[in-house]
Amino acid sequence: MNVDVEQIKLKIRAADPALGGQEMLSAAEHVRLASMHGAARPSFVTARTMLRQELGEYMGLVGSAVPLVQEGAGRVFLDGYGDNEPPFFSVSHSGVAEAGIAAIAVAETTPIGIDIQQTGHHIDWKRVAQRRFPAREWDMLKAMPESEGRMLFFTLWSIKEACVKMENGTLMPYLRGIEIDFRDGRFKLASPTPRGLTDTSIFYHFVSEFDLAVACVSQHETIVKLDCHIARPVAGPSSLDNTGFN
Repeated sequence: MNVDVEQIKLKIRAADPALGGQEMLSAAEHVRLASMHGAARPSFVTARTMLRQELGEYMGLVGSAVPLVQEGAGRVFLDGYGDNEPPFFSVSHSGVAEAGIAAIAVAETTPIGIDIQQTGHHIDWKRVAQRRFPAREWDMLKAMPESEGRMLFFTLWSIKEACVKMENGTLMPYLRGIEIDFRDGRFKLASPTPRGLTDTSIFYHFVSEFDLAVACVSQHETIVKLDCHIARPVAGPSSLDNTGFN
């Protein structure tokens, strides 16, 4: 093993329906939280508090002091830090309310992107794959039995969306433009990303108990350590109150 390869912790937790830790959020994050549909709040708060804690450890700050900024509903970044300046990080969440799951990862040496997808979602995956995936991938998917095809669809989707986040791109060009090769049992790019990247480090894992596809993509080689603990917390009496905003 190359000792110079960075080890990245990919942290996954159940969303907290009691919105624990929201006192760590910024004023802008509280404004956004207040505007959200109630069912979307737990995964948002859990993801942001996890990210603030991890970045705070890296930067030597308390979580509430981490200068996270978001451009509308778009990317989250650190105020005063350049795009190519560490720490690099990525966030993902899936599901709503008590079924929500949040994931975060922070890296020092390379841009990264993560994505989680629950494969049990009731979507017409064949229709999406036919319209959005490369023809060769669709030909393979449509020939597979339903359960195997659904699993592979969400696997490919999660890897491609992780690439979007790694490069701060937009989703549709990545779904159609990127092809994934996994013939030797390892996931790798079979075509360049929209930004021209021809090689990446791709980590994929499936958490069977929660039908959860997990992907982490980085520009340079990394070792991903999965820290997955999805224990469902018990909601308190004010589980969706935005009490942390003054």
